[in-house]
Amino acid sequence: MSQPRYFARVLIVTMLTIGVVWAGYTAALLHLRKPGPLLQPVEVVLPKGANSAEIADRLAVAGVIDNTFWFRVAVKLTFSDIVLKAGEYRFEPKMTVLHVIRKITGGDVIDRRITLPEGLTTTDITRRLMETEGLYGPPLSFGEGALLPETYKFRYGDKRLDLMRRMADNMNDAVEKAWAQRDPGLPLNTPLELLTLASIVEKETSLDSERATIAGVYINRLKKGMKLQADPTVIYGASDYEGDITRAHLKEDHAYNTYIVDGLPPGPICNPGRASLMATARPAKTDYLFFVADGKGGHLFSRTYDEHRAHVRRLMGKTVSPTVPAPSPAATKL
Repeated sequence: MSQPRYFARVLIVTMLTIGVVWAGYTAALLHLRKPGPLLQPVEVVLPKGANSAEIADRLAVAGVIDNTFWFRVAVKLTFSDIVLKAGEYRFEPKMTVLHVIRKITGGDVIDRRITLPEGLTTTDITRRLMETEGLYGPPLSFGEGALLPETYKFRYGDKRLDLMRRMADNMNDAVEKAWAQRDPGLPLNTPLELLTLASIVEKETSLDSERATIAGVYINRLKKGMKLQADPTVIYGASDYEGDITRAHLKEDHAYNTYIVDGLPPGPICNPGRASLMATARPAKTDYLFFVADGKGGHLFSRTYDEHRAHVRRLMGKTVSPTVPAPSPAATKL
């Protein structure tokens, strides 16, 4: 075969090969850029360690893509094998394969949220975290009052202990801030005592408008050497509390019974929020010494025991349960 003919054949084969490759590449791009089959938003969990084939299968089952082969081809063409990130993703309708790959390589995962209301015990918080889908691993052990209740973001697969560490750091910061901004002259000697009183305030009311006033009542009692007589502390330490506080509970001998012990209990009775911490650090300037639930979610405040008794009698004649505790004998002398 002559040399010109040989080169002609090579040129023709080369051109045909380039044409086939170009046609294939063009077809691939057209397929990868066309809208996907998904009609409704869907959330998909891509586990750690999954390869492109396993990810493609999960996306196909969820209806995000309609062809696993073209997904794997796109991964190869975009050199995305080593940057496909595990996590929980939300895919929108009609997303192209290239858009899907861009989301996964960018780690655009879903932020989940858990809201832990103020006033929960540490046991309650731990139980809720154990029941929360998407969190993994064992919890850490924390004392009462160590975890700040609020709304936290987390991602599918996060560890419970990491979230609890965040909650503990937040509580430390919140207590330090409240302690640094406390009013002078408070009968509280340590940040722990402020946290303890704030936990009582938290359990007494859910109304922001009352927190500082209730804190002021307890500060006044501490200054006068009166027993706090806080029902929530009695309930916290009660051995058989089932929803109604009784006179037997008020007489039960335990360290948290502030009808018996002087001053504050030995530690918090729940995990208070920021509002109760600041209300305790900067209580209302008032001469109230008593308060009673008004049956409507709030309280009636009194300066004297006689005024308090009048409130109790009036409320008991209407809607308030007769289990409203009476002041201690020491308090009746004021």
